[in-house]
Amino acid sequence: MQQDPKQFVEQFMNDVIARNPGEKEFHQAVKEVVESIAPYVVQIPN
Repeated sequence: MQQDPKQFVEQFMNDVIARNPGEKEFHQAVKEVVESIAPYVVQIPN
């Protein structure tokens, strides 16, 4: 079953934020990149 790209971004960002607390600009930059590639990443079979 494919994962929803929005769900993928949310889970990924939760991990990034947990590993890098207090880095708001970094979080925003990572989120922008992840949102752009998420539709393709979730299509890759595990």
